[in-house]
Amino acid sequence: MTSIQSPGRTVDVDGITTPDSPYPSATRAGDTVYVSGQVSFGSDGSVVGEGDIEAQTRCSLERLGTVLSTYGATLRDVVSCTVYLRDAGLAEAFNRTWVSVFGEHRPSRATVVAELLDPRLLVEVQAIACLPLGGPDRAGAWK
Repeated sequence: MTSIQSPGRTVDVDGITTPDSPYPSATRAGDTVYVSGQVSFGSDGSVVGEGDIEAQTRCSLERLGTVLSTYGATLRDVVSCTVYLRDAGLAEAFNRTWVSVFGEHRPSRATVVAELLDPRLLVEVQAIACLPLGGPDRAGAWK
């Protein structure tokens, strides 16, 4: 279920963020959606794939897709990502999983090595997507 903070602007997606979170799952400005950083938390708050960069990458991208679906968008609508990796040594395995999920669609990307807030997390993915034209999104705003 999706909770709308400000109709057509920000959303909280159940299992991703909550209305009392300090930031929304995503914010929409015109035809652009800015998705907050996604990590590999399960809906119960546990870390999915602890110690496994491929599992954490897949989970983070699935969560990204879930947020985008709120706006009627998919991963194919992503135009740019910022990726935070806990360790540069994870890049090769991360890239393999990234390519397996995105396929031939290749959004622009910056990859930064950074300490994440939860030491069990290996990756965080933030994204910008351009909405497909026509009709309302699930949040009720017209595109």
